[in-house]
Amino acid sequence: MTAVGFAILVLLVLLLIWVFAKLAAMPGQKATERGHPQAEAINILGWIGLLFGGIPWLVALVWAYTKPITAGNLPATGPNPMPSTSTPTTGSRP
Repeated sequence: MTAVGFAILVLLVLLLIWVFAKLAAMPGQKATERGHPQAEAINILGWIGLLFGGIPWLVALVWAYTKPITAGNLPATGPNPMPSTSTPTTGSRP
């Protein structure tokens, strides 16, 4: 192997490491930019997920874009929060 070939090989390895690091950190960066309260957990899942096959990395990316449920955005509850769509039965069966 010549010196030029070795230099190209080293540059390719460094490029792959850089791309891996950028991809692994992307969910955590997006969560931090969006002010997500679990940004650190998303960052950790992004790194672990990319190391272990990619599916957890996708979960972290989706999680980074979700809006967490807080006390301020809970749906209203009351005695009957979901109205019934069936007709009430009265009397006896025929």
